[in-house]
Amino acid sequence: MKKLFLTIISIAIAIFFTYAIYTIGVFSFDELTYPTDYRAVSSYYGFRILYGASNFHNGVDFLAPQGSNIYAAESGIVDYAGFMNDGSGNTISISHDSGISTMYCHTDETFLVSAGDYVEKGQLIGYVGPQYLSSGIMNGNTTGPHLHFMVLKDGYTINPLTMI
Repeated sequence: MKKLFLTIISIAIAIFFTYAIYTIGVFSFDELTYPTDYRAVSSYYGFRILYGASNFHNGVDFLAPQGSNIYAAESGIVDYAGFMNDGSGNTISISHDSGISTMYCHTDETFLVSAGDYVEKGQLIGYVGPQYLSSGIMNGNTTGPHLHFMVLKDGYTINPLTMI
């Protein structure tokens, strides 16, 4: 019985620390800067009800008008700048020296950076895009202009608001 209890406690501790590391954002690096001038959040990180069903929202949606500036939250190398057909739409992805990656989704069609570019923290990298692109297709899963901002560590998303 004692062995079972210790096993359960060990598992609970492992789950807690995994949650703390990958969700709360317990890392040793500088604070990220806001990726836009707008601070209003239209959808938070975590579980939510969308179209009548529960789903996990892997980032934070900053409500911002089309054409609003998007800034690099930290210095790093641009991994990707283009359209992603996974619901992200036009996306910029940046890898940072701290071991995290940031993604900026639903951008407009004017990419100010390209894969391989080095960007500085706070550098203008793009603009908030429209719901529909010039080709007529949707700019990912979106109901209107906003910046979907994601932070990843080792392939797991982290709540961006814990790091700004």
